[in-house]
Amino acid sequence: MHRTRWISAICTTAAIAALLAPPAQAAQPDEETLQLTSAPAITAPPGQLVTPYVVVTGTGRLRAWLAEHAIRRAGGTVVSAYPQIGVLVAFSPDDGFADRLRQARGIDSVGATRTAKVPVEFFAPRRDVQYTGPGSPGSGDVPPEGTAWDVPAIGVDKAHQTSTGSRHVTVGVLDTGVDDTHPDLTRAVDRRQSVSCLSGWADRSPGAWRPSLDGHGTHVAGTIAAARNGAGVLGIAPDVRLAAVKLAERDDTETADAVVCGFVWAAEHGFQITSNSYRTMPWYYNCPSHPDQAAITTAIGRAVAYAQRRDVLVVASAGNAGIDLTKRSVDTESPRDSTPVRREIDNSCIRLPHELPGVVGSGAVDEKLQKASFSNYAVGPVAVGAPGVRVWSTWPNGQYRAASGTSMAAPHTSGVAALIVSRHPFWSAERIKRELFADATPLPCPEVYDPDGDGKPNATCTVSGKQTSFYGHGLVNAAAAVR
Repeated sequence: MHRTRWISAICTTAAIAALLAPPAQAAQPDEETLQLTSAPAITAPPGQLVTPYVVVTGTGRLRAWLAEHAIRRAGGTVVSAYPQIGVLVAFSPDDGFADRLRQARGIDSVGATRTAKVPVEFFAPRRDVQYTGPGSPGSGDVPPEGTAWDVPAIGVDKAHQTSTGSRHVTVGVLDTGVDDTHPDLTRAVDRRQSVSCLSGWADRSPGAWRPSLDGHGTHVAGTIAAARNGAGVLGIAPDVRLAAVKLAERDDTETADAVVCGFVWAAEHGFQITSNSYRTMPWYYNCPSHPDQAAITTAIGRAVAYAQRRDVLVVASAGNAGIDLTKRSVDTESPRDSTPVRREIDNSCIRLPHELPGVVGSGAVDEKLQKASFSNYAVGPVAVGAPGVRVWSTWPNGQYRAASGTSMAAPHTSGVAALIVSRHPFWSAERIKRELFADATPLPCPEVYDPDGDGKPNATCTVSGKQTSFYGHGLVNAAAAVR
């Protein structure tokens, strides 16, 4: 009897101890063997509408693996995982997906990258894309090679007496795709390094990165590296390599999922420079108080910082609203993909990727080397000025076109930076940036800024140290870059 009570007491004590003990830790999987998603497995029926998201978690393969499981439990499909920066891309047809996922352990933030749903087949692979967009009615008017105004304005002709760039330098054109069949670009485009990031994963299908509806990326590419072949237009660094990284079908429709993919690709494939002539949609300004926009800013910010840590110089257009970026107060253009609404904003709401730390913002100047009327301005966000008005460059299907915008200024800056890298292949991206600024030709603030000639100045140029709000450190200078 006593023995029975003794055994019972032991069992009771063991049971209580088991209840009070911390739960046993499940064996953690080996990070090296974790299988992460690199392309979506689409099981939904064609035509189903879904919302894409960026999901932010901790860095490392284990955190990404756990986040993938959380996404699936919340009713989503994983498109791709970027454990290097703790960002995943996903989609879901369920409007409650984001709210559920935000409650999951280990998920830091979740942001919808669109306000209008897209068909699920948007995430499928593409291959051998053909351009069906508008042609260039002005192709017959293209100036003879090397005679367009921007060439002497920044000393390209003088620079080429010393250097036309190096084949060891790769400039990533993160844009709407590049037509590698254009006679001025066929030698420049490195097809092995080109990729489509259109739907948030690295689609390496043959020709997936070519343009389909918009020649914007092809125009950017020509300014950087159009061939010196006696015909067409002349690139600033015609002997460097270009990598086409397709982020969108049309200009200014780049979304966070594509941008994250593009910068990670650039970081891990040896790009020295990326040229970014766009602002992300659907929000032209991303505010920290909005959960979707805050997640988008974090995701893109991590991707850009990752590229910068790997010595990628990030160049971006400064925008075409003609505003002082230190005094923004209202946004009437967002959301871009559905119905724009008027909303109050402040300087904490930023353009992406242009206003992220370390990015070289390029403002536009006209033929008189004055700030283009449309070019945004501010000391800091505008680091340099570059030609951006009536710039002739390549267009798909062997054509040429004149275009204006800070989109045209950014590739001028990228091309000059490529010449510096070609001369100094072992310099860090930060050292290249300092040289780019030091080589720039200072431009003073105009006494009167009246680009419309109506007697009503529409912007005020200010000076801060050696910089101005219109031109930053000055006009990029190709000739000085190769000295």
